[in-house]
Amino acid sequence: MIGKYSAGKISARILILASLTAALAILAACASPTPAPQPTTAAQPTTAPQATTAPQPTTAPQATTAPQPTSPPAAGAIDCKGAKSGDTISMLYQWSGQEEEKLNQILKPLVDACGIVIKPESTRDQALLDTRVQAGTPPDIAFWNVTQLTQYQDKLTPMDQLGGDKANYADFFLTPGTINGKWLGLPVKSDIKTIIWYSPVVFEAKGYTVPKTWDELTALVDKMAAAGDIPWSMGFESGDATGWTGTDFVQDLMLVQEGPDYVNDIISGKVKYNDAGVKAAWEQYGKWAKDPKYTPGGAKGTLTTPFLEAIYKPFADPPEAMMVKQSGFAGGEIEKKFPNLKYGTDYDFFAVPGAKGLQGGSDWMMAFKDSPATQALVAYLSSTQGGANWAKASFDLSPNKGAAGNYTDPALIKKGEALANTQGFTPDIGDSIPGGFGSAEFKALTNFVNGQDVQPLLDSLAKVQAEALSGASAQPPAASAGAIDCKGAKAGDTISMLYQWSGQEEEKLNQILKPLVDACGIVIKPESTRDQALLDTRVQAGTPPDIAFWNVTQLTQYQDKLTPMDQLGGDKANYADFFLTPGTINGKWLGLPVKSDIKTIIWYSPVVFEAKGYTVPKTWDELTALVDKMAAAGDIPWSMGFESGDATGWTGTDFVQDLMLVQEGPDYVNDIISGKVKYNDAGVKAAWEQYGKWAKDPKYTPGGAKGTLTTPFLEAIYKPFADPPEAMMVKQSGFAGGEIEKKFPNLKYGTDYDFFAVPGAKGLQGGSDWMMAFKDSPATQALVAYLSSTQGGANWAKASFDLSPNKGAAGNYTDPALIKKGEALANTQGFTPDIGDSIPGGFGSAEFKALTNFVNGQDVQPLLDSLAQVQKTALKDCK
Repeated sequence: MIGKYSAGKISARILILASLTAALAILAACASPTPAPQPTTAAQPTTAPQATTAPQPTTAPQATTAPQPTSPPAAGAIDCKGAKSGDTISMLYQWSGQEEEKLNQILKPLVDACGIVIKPESTRDQALLDTRVQAGTPPDIAFWNVTQLTQYQDKLTPMDQLGGDKANYADFFLTPGTINGKWLGLPVKSDIKTIIWYSPVVFEAKGYTVPKTWDELTALVDKMAAAGDIPWSMGFESGDATGWTGTDFVQDLMLVQEGPDYVNDIISGKVKYNDAGVKAAWEQYGKWAKDPKYTPGGAKGTLTTPFLEAIYKPFADPPEAMMVKQSGFAGGEIEKKFPNLKYGTDYDFFAVPGAKGLQGGSDWMMAFKDSPATQALVAYLSSTQGGANWAKASFDLSPNKGAAGNYTDPALIKKGEALANTQGFTPDIGDSIPGGFGSAEFKALTNFVNGQDVQPLLDSLAKVQAEALSGASAQPPAASAGAIDCKGAKAGDTISMLYQWSGQEEEKLNQILKPLVDACGIVIKPESTRDQALLDTRVQAGTPPDIAFWNVTQLTQYQDKLTPMDQLGGDKANYADFFLTPGTINGKWLGLPVKSDIKTIIWYSPVVFEAKGYTVPKTWDELTALVDKMAAAGDIPWSMGFESGDATGWTGTDFVQDLMLVQEGPDYVNDIISGKVKYNDAGVKAAWEQYGKWAKDPKYTPGGAKGTLTTPFLEAIYKPFADPPEAMMVKQSGFAGGEIEKKFPNLKYGTDYDFFAVPGAKGLQGGSDWMMAFKDSPATQALVAYLSSTQGGANWAKASFDLSPNKGAAGNYTDPALIKKGEALANTQGFTPDIGDSIPGGFGSAEFKALTNFVNGQDVQPLLDSLAQVQKTALKDCK
């Protein structure tokens, strides 16, 4: 994982839904349904942010086929290990767009030489990889994170068995990839954080030179301060992750003062976090971060300046500071902010002088299959030639020594030199120590800059470090008892908790849990992450959280480690059967649905409807009559937009599923997911044809088929609310309300924009988050009993944390939109997950593509027949 904030993570407003809902009926047919991507708002930084890019849509599996000459592939320098032309390698990774293009460039010599066919699939969702591994159908090769080497160690083939060349890697890159004595992971792509950005033209004008040693750097800093130039631009502010820029800087100071072994010993616990070396690094950082001589605004400036603003200051005109210590992504941010500046002249970087090691992250290749083709791949990528080709493609840095001297990008040339000459490579301390240590480190450093004494803060962090590495829990103060049934829990009893929520979501959860905490004195020890690998790692290590709020797929994945909800005091009476069924695995009720949202809604403008004499339809017939009335009046009824990168088409498949819920009902949808109904059934065809009638005709949607195919899905949301409106309605999930609000801040919900449930739908389409319990204790029993009680449902609704499947929520919502959604949920006959999310084997991607082809003019029946075959194969393979 590369850098705490990559460029992708910074673009946090990009909408990409990682809807990890699973099937209601698929559980009987497939051990772990495979989710396909659906756009929504991007994940915000977690409490302990992991170094990863923002989730991207899952790419449809597309075979990268080598040229198929009439004669066998010509022999070359690459060793094909006996692989034959046409042999395939299935491959799963997190890269997309230009990253995939660079990977294809790297693999082309292998493909050309051996005729191997690469069958790639891209996803940011590790649950997809987990599902495949659990189902016994992993990809041949995965490029993922180092934690998965431990997680899947019993299923992986060692790299040296596959022809990997250890001689091309430094020991500090071999060690993390070696699990229990087996070399299971090949590091393929890295980036470094231990760099300082500056302006060469400013340095030259002021007579400053780039320092080569640590003493030269500290002398330069003091020289700048004496000359009235502020040396450092520092900025902490980053929402829940405020402080991470400082902890990165502190770790680089440790690499200067102590070296990489010292950092690794902190991560392992051999060195306590209150060691003298840690204190020295903090004090050096504090000297610069607190004093307005050294950073703009001193301590207050460090605490309140957003981290992106800190990046910009040295490159402003005039510059507000001389340098900023920041990861490699900063170059891209400078380029975006100041497009007229040139790299190498106006902005550049140098490695932290005197650092005996580097801080950074890597992506790792692992092999689930031993075949001539995978042997050829491993041998090639680990060869000197493979390293050189990786460097020439400019796909970040390659840990392979063969990359040295082969980079062509000026920035990578410099980073490559730093990597080639370093004595060690260390991950981020906060990312590596579990148990919420990263969040505690952020907060403590923030408090230090804000004036608190360093030693008590370090002592506290050393305790968190020890507890995290031993699995121990702290015992915060108790609260008084109340009317809630505490199930024998005592004041001070703890519940460790892992979930994907952050920011306002966490605040709402705390609001919901407060009555339980106040009544029983239970201490909640929460940790937030978007990375399911963290949960997997804990479970694999035998130290899972007491409670996890995660996705329905994990109920199957962890079923042997979970405690049934009814054993913990869960109240089944408060849930409809269609919410109990997916949480019940092999007869055991393992999952409590706690938070849901619905997609089966249509957005419109009440003020426009009123002006034009349109009324909200209550039945399907009324809706179709309204659509025709609008078209006859010259008003375009529907705003439709498919374009969504690799997930183009998802808005259409959502609409089609809602049409099935109208025409056939929720059992029909669930039967498609389980395979009982084939995807080329007449009911599916009827839904496609109804959708096609509207999506292809410019009478019904702006631009007709071409407009549907080329309009970005966000733009489609905006059209009914433009002035004048470009369409009357858009069928879209609940997130659309937030997007309308951002785009048109002067519009008011309920007057200018609102929604109604798809009339005539006999069920709803949507997703849920699930609570699962790894521990049976009085405290967890009290939590389960409370959340599943009528009071728990009511409190969830009052907190406005989306919808609660608990019947006790009904009548207790206060947010106007949730009141309407809650009524729809309370009155529905069924709740179905997204078909494309629930059928594995790339079905979702195939469905997107087929519907796109249908709107583009292809005949419906062959497309449905093809999808029925994908459905059959996917469900057969996962049994």
